[in-house]
Amino acid sequence: MTEAKNNESTKQGPFQIIVDHKPHKWDEPFITGLQIKSLAGVDPSTYAAWQDVPGPEDVLLNDDTKVDLRKPGAERFFTGKKTTTEG
Repeated sequence: MTEAKNNESTKQGPFQIIVDHKPHKWDEPFITGLQIKSLAGVDPSTYAAWQDVPGPEDVLLNDDTKVDLRKPGAERFFTGKKTTTEG
């Protein structure tokens, strides 16, 4: 029984992730905001990426932000146009 518990905390790829409601397989334990945008097929300069988490606020991911896919609940992401208020 302890063996199964240890395997769960050291989950190995491929990881099943969802980006913009589409399933993807990812072989690495980490994924960045830029890689999520690439999987979504969006322009990284005009789109942002978020991690979908329970609660009112999703997590905005910078291009170099790494998400650990081995953690439970770290598999749902979405993209959207960046909003700017620059004059």
